[in-house]
Amino acid sequence: MTTMDDITARLTQLLDGAEGFPARVLFDFGGGDVLHVDGTSGRIKLTPLAADADCIIAMPPEVFARILRGELDESAAFMGGDMRLTGEIGLATRISDFLRTRAQTMDNAQ
Repeated sequence: MTTMDDITARLTQLLDGAEGFPARVLFDFGGGDVLHVDGTSGRIKLTPLAADADCIIAMPPEVFARILRGELDESAAFMGGDMRLTGEIGLATRISDFLRTRAQTMDNAQ
């Protein structure tokens, strides 16, 4: 079972302080559990607070954990109704690609 602590730790590893994603995305996991990604100042900041976002990606934490592990494709999650998008939906694809690239870079460095 994946906890919000696990998801927060992985996203912190992948995003916090990174550069190259000049937008704001809110991940809404339900039950008040959210993570806000803000790259508008150049360096990405990850916070566990609801804030203004250009795109909101809502899904259960278990679905997001499967996506992070590469067990589930984002498109399949969306088409299957496990993920909802609000706002600039193209940012959902961009953040997904950004996360995947960061993860591959980190995995290859180890």
